[in-house]
This record gives sequence, structure tokens and C-alpha cells, in this order.
Amino acid sequence: MNPLTSIPPKVRKGLYLVYAVVGLVLGALQVAGLDSLGSVDLSTALAVYAYVGVALGFTAGSNVDTPADPPA
Repeated sequence: MNPLTSIPPKVRKGLYLVYAVVGLVLGALQVAGLDSLGSVDLSTALAVYAYVGVALGFTAGSNVDTPADPPA
């Protein structure tokens, strides 16, 4: 059982969307040649982003409804 499934689907969907947008922004800023955002190093921010992505990916994957196998 995944404890994050207690979060309502609409909230989870919003969190996944925010996570995706943050990833796009961080990646675009790094590609643009910025080294940092204020006191935050972009390489470190992207490493943390990727690490958190593992948990979000497992959560999303565990909530996918898979159809039952068709009868043989």
C-alpha cells in the first residue's frame, strides 16, 4: 500500500504538473547557460529534482489502473 494514494487524485495530478513545469524551467535555465539561481546551484537543484522524481514516478506508476487479462 502506498501512503501517498490517500492524497486525492486531483491534488496528485496538480503536484505532478507542478513537478513537470519545475523540471522544464530548471532544464531550460541550465541549457541557457545559467550556473545558479541566487544561492542555489542549478546542478544541485537538478540532482535533487531527479532524486525526488523517483518517488513521484513510483507513486504515479502505482496508481495506474491496468486492465485485467483478457480471457483465453
